[in-house]
Amino acid sequence: MAEESIEQEATIIVDDVSYPISTLSESTKELLSLHAEATQEMLKARRAAAIQEISVKSLATMISASVKEGEQTDADSDANAA
Repeated sequence: MAEESIEQEATIIVDDVSYPISTLSESTKELLSLHAEATQEMLKARRAAAIQEISVKSLATMISASVKEGEQTDADSDANAA
């Protein structure tokens, strides 16, 4: 049995109407390209922001632990000095 290769042409849907991309003007294709690029950059920025947020929270936890450890060390030093 031979396999049939059915390729569907890429389309864009605007106001519930499907348009084959090959029929669009060059300026519209350029806009689509810019939109796709901007979308990718936006997603990269969101990922970077999420990573930075996690880093900030982790560092805040580490700072808190360090401060508490310093207070405990100071208290131990005061107890030993007395």
